[in-house]
Amino acid sequence: MMMHKFKNFWVKFFKVVWAVIKSMNTFRGYLALFIAYLIYHGWAVFFVAFGSIVGNAWMIGIGTAVILFWFGPGTPVIPLIIVTALFIKKYILFDRKHHVNIREEWKKLNDVKVFQNEKHKSL
Repeated sequence: MMMHKFKNFWVKFFKVVWAVIKSMNTFRGYLALFIAYLIYHGWAVFFVAFGSIVGNAWMIGIGTAVILFWFGPGTPVIPLIIVTALFIKKYILFDRKHHVNIREEWKKLNDVKVFQNEKHKSL
């Protein structure tokens, strides 16, 4: 029973994340995702690539350390990128199209009737 609740939580969580990502389906949304990626992870990839080209061991080391840190278990890089992209899209790029209310989406997924229907389908 506990494992079923755990699985349901993560399935619903990723459905909300997917709805948020689908709401970024504009040029400004893609730009916001790209900028947010560069803020947290992209510069490290650049460090590794550029450091490899010019032979700078320090840049390769720093870039590799940051990449390995963000790929480690328990690091919230994906949620951070998505939240930062939403902030950039809404408050810096002023794109108000395709807005997803995360709280409403979560409530809709956790509706008691929907959960009971899922429960009966799994039995």
